[in-house]
Amino acid sequence: MEFCPKCDSLLHIMKDKKTGKPLLKCPDCDYIEYKENVVESYIISDEISHTEKDTIEMIEVSEENNALSADIREELTEQFRESIESFEF
Repeated sequence: MEFCPKCDSLLHIMKDKKTGKPLLKCPDCDYIEYKENVVESYIISDEISHTEKDTIEMIEVSEENNALSADIREELTEQFRESIESFEF
């Protein structure tokens, strides 16, 4: 993370429109600094692992009356109650 020497704003990584080279640019005063390997040294990535709770369950709805079956309605009601009980206020 680098800051502008003129106004102390955070410098943003951008590409030069003419040359395509990466650069650091101040959003406030338009200060520009060209640096080698700026992209590799400033990219932060983090892998997010998902649990079973993070998945989305697809539910089939009857086409006749757009209603849930009694079994699915009961299961969803139970899941809702469990999630409310585990919720901290």
